[in-house]
Amino acid sequence: MPPECLTVLVPIKPGEVEALRLVLRPIGDDISGVRMPPGGRPHIAFPQSRAIHFARFAILNDPDRGPDRARLLYASVFDGTLEAHAAELVALSSHPDAIWSHVEGYRGRDDFAGFLMDHVHQPAAFYIAFRDESVSSIKRAIAVREAQEKENGRRSSAQLAPFERLSAAFRRIIRAAPIPIDLVVTVARHGFRDVYRGTLRILATLDRYHVFRLVNRLTRNRLPARRSPFSSAAIDTCAPPMPLVAGDEIPTVFAVPSGVPAPTFREDVVTQNQLTLVTVIGHDNTNRVRAVMSAIDSYAKRLAPAGSLIGISSIHFVRWLVIDNGRRLMMVSDYDGSWESYIDEFAEMILSGLDAIWETALGYPPDGARDLPAFKRFLRSHQVPAEVFFSAYPTQTVQNIANNARLRDAQAPLGPGGAG
Repeated sequence: MPPECLTVLVPIKPGEVEALRLVLRPIGDDISGVRMPPGGRPHIAFPQSRAIHFARFAILNDPDRGPDRARLLYASVFDGTLEAHAAELVALSSHPDAIWSHVEGYRGRDDFAGFLMDHVHQPAAFYIAFRDESVSSIKRAIAVREAQEKENGRRSSAQLAPFERLSAAFRRIIRAAPIPIDLVVTVARHGFRDVYRGTLRILATLDRYHVFRLVNRLTRNRLPARRSPFSSAAIDTCAPPMPLVAGDEIPTVFAVPSGVPAPTFREDVVTQNQLTLVTVIGHDNTNRVRAVMSAIDSYAKRLAPAGSLIGISSIHFVRWLVIDNGRRLMMVSDYDGSWESYIDEFAEMILSGLDAIWETALGYPPDGARDLPAFKRFLRSHQVPAEVFFSAYPTQTVQNIANNARLRDAQAPLGPGGAG
């Protein structure tokens, strides 16, 4: 069973943002709890989880409720059911009320799963690098790798047996089978025009794939000519982000207590990084965005090989959500390496896909992702800092996990994940 994702957005009570940040910040600064002060403090023992791959808390603007209002984002990827995840999250929390009592609608730990369900948002597109891997199977593969390295004194590689390669190919065929159904459902929901235009927009720079190159030639599909040979990025790159056009929204850094550092993006602390973006969808473009998301979701579920999204091999999980009744688009990503290298890889491998996703967003650069400095400025301006970020395997890249899994499966040929 593939991992599940949970995205919860819940309003923070008026005047409670500062108090909530004072609870969350120490958790994020000491995710393992090794610097617990005498007498303790509210903490979530994420490293003890047996099912959570990644998790984060962030404080977002809540513009629909007012300029001074905020909401709490809790986003996670986990194995099992939502009910089990909610129960584990409460069990891992030393004082769950210290966090959740600051938000509206919280009814205590006994109805925590129901409270989460009241505020859950379903993804419009969700990519999973390894659909057959759980936290336990990934950690088991790490242990196999470490044991062999200790025994041999060096890294070694393994190739799957022919039967395993055949089995993997068969599973990919089974995954791809529902694509025609996806297409019919998507056209029925969003209309042929938006599906057709959105899909072609995604494919415009994917000629390295034979089937996409054929589609592009038959439809004469290509990116439009650049409007300017110069970047539209602001010259002063140190200036604080500002709305780029009327109606654009830039994340607000709410009041921070005296002596407490302002929120940061919490990058480059472990092997993985996290990215949370919220952009405003332009007027009458929500259906177009949903159509693009449907195409991405279908590809991610049906065709994407393990560990690669259109050639991008640094993403563990990424999801997009159309929120606030279609007015905004949220991206939640867990990836390897630096922010700069992640965006560069996206721009290199799926340039037209970036335009398809965000070209309807207010403030998007006129030349899109081809104007890379302006595109990066657009993303940074709409990025939301995380107060807490957790990874279950903080030293493992996507490539590490793939190599470890091959070694594990070669030693225990019972299929992905081994014997259980």
